[in-house]
Amino acid sequence: MEKQITSDFLVLDTETTGLDAGVDEALQISIINSDKEVLLNTYLKPKYRRSWPEAMSVNGITPEMVEDAPTYDFAMQDMINDIVEDKNVILYNAAFDLNFVDLTNAKGVFCAMKVFSTEIVKEWHEKYNDYRWQRLSTAFNHFSDMQSLEDKILLDNSHNSLSDSFMTLYVWQKMMELGYDKGKNYLLTNKI
Repeated sequence: MEKQITSDFLVLDTETTGLDAGVDEALQISIINSDKEVLLNTYLKPKYRRSWPEAMSVNGITPEMVEDAPTYDFAMQDMINDIVEDKNVILYNAAFDLNFVDLTNAKGVFCAMKVFSTEIVKEWHEKYNDYRWQRLSTAFNHFSDMQSLEDKILLDNSHNSLSDSFMTLYVWQKMMELGYDKGKNYLLTNKI
């Protein structure tokens, strides 16, 4: 039996200028630990994109908000490498976020969306012959009774990478409490 990833892990989320990893860039990155401490939360100024109206309508991040922010450069990547080094990192949509951030220093990278979509919802997608991926807000609503003000604030601020990191942490912890995922099935990358 594999050990569950239940403590001493990090959660990372990004917000971007769009969905195309070939042309879009990160606008915000947040990293928290399993004790809810914020280790990194910063806006990022894109190097090439000057506007992103479609993404802005979702994440609310305007060009003015990132005008004086740092760019995603070697210094930023070094900072991220130092934070994630030899830690397990949980992402909600890992396949997407890994297009915008390098986590090769992490001990392991796990996708919370895969656990939720394939072990809990199990909604089959005929076209792709695979499970239908579920939104973070769907996963959060599944576990939250929405009675607390904190839950409502998190959901109202979804598509902000810090709020999404806290939502992912909540979802991951609930799935682990219920015995879902023994880790290995959803390990995307690891150090050898």
